[in-house]
Amino acid sequence: MLKEDSNIKKFFKDINGMIFSIDVMMALILITIIIGMSANALDIVNFKITDYSAGKSLDRIAIEATEILINTPGSSNWEESNNTLFVTPGLAEDNNDSKNSTNTLNINKISQLKNNYYPLMSNMLPRGGHSSLIIYPTDSTIGPIEINNETPIQSKSDIAVVNRSVLIKFNEFKILACIYCANHTNTDHSENSSEQCPHYNLKNIKKHIKPDYNNKTPGWSCKYFKVTQEDLNTTDFYLMTEPSFSTDISAKWELDRPDHINEELENFKPSPQLINDKIRNILGEDQEALVWIHVFSSGDAIDSFNTYVIGVPKGTSSEEVRIEYLNPQPCFFVLKLWME
Repeated sequence: MLKEDSNIKKFFKDINGMIFSIDVMMALILITIIIGMSANALDIVNFKITDYSAGKSLDRIAIEATEILINTPGSSNWEESNNTLFVTPGLAEDNNDSKNSTNTLNINKISQLKNNYYPLMSNMLPRGGHSSLIIYPTDSTIGPIEINNETPIQSKSDIAVVNRSVLIKFNEFKILACIYCANHTNTDHSENSSEQCPHYNLKNIKKHIKPDYNNKTPGWSCKYFKVTQEDLNTTDFYLMTEPSFSTDISAKWELDRPDHINEELENFKPSPQLINDKIRNILGEDQEALVWIHVFSSGDAIDSFNTYVIGVPKGTSSEEVRIEYLNPQPCFFVLKLWME
């Protein structure tokens, strides 16, 4: 009897031990699952935080690169050399090392960046960074400037995009003379300080009297500019009007100098007119001369127009000589940045 009691007690003791072991095991399994789920959750959160931080960092890099490009002239005279090592490619017009407050960019620097885009931009962007840079003029008649038109793969979603308003000087044009007939601001016969048109006081020569827009009286608007023999070797000269198609059917022009008066009138053309030969004949063997441009108009404000004599670098294509290029053009500067 005593032996049976002892066996029963031993049995219940073993049963209790097994129950405790099972409870401990279940508890450990549950704790392991909880820890695993927590670790997985932490990994997901950490990945999202890292991804978010990378995205914010990408935005910051794109913004900083854009600010350097549009607000600084870059390394000294970098656009004049093909050296790209340790070069910062700023596109701003040189302005005595001061901030480019007008956001005006230089077309020569833009061309140099286009020619050496990857080595130059690698000095500003992180390794593995890809980018595209396109400038879109607001004038639809002027095509975009594709400095680098790389396209990210379709699965790329983390792309930083920076868009800034800038001004572009498309060509190095020099306005030698401008007659603002359309603005009706002519206050004297020459528009040049105290100088008078040489046709005004000469005998046996038709006087050039300014037009009267109030009474629609026709007349002459005249202005001079200086030309040298060196200019003839380095510059092409063009005559152009704004608008290019003048409705003033009486409009005429002529070029001369005070000691070689000319009264041979010519018609304006809708496209820029190359006048190198005329200026060369006027200058002759002299090293320099004051050349006068004389413009006859009807005096009717409805038909008024502006006239320009401009100088462009020798050999510039006539297709690049456009009235739109006389002033910096507003554009959108768009930089896109992504990682491979």
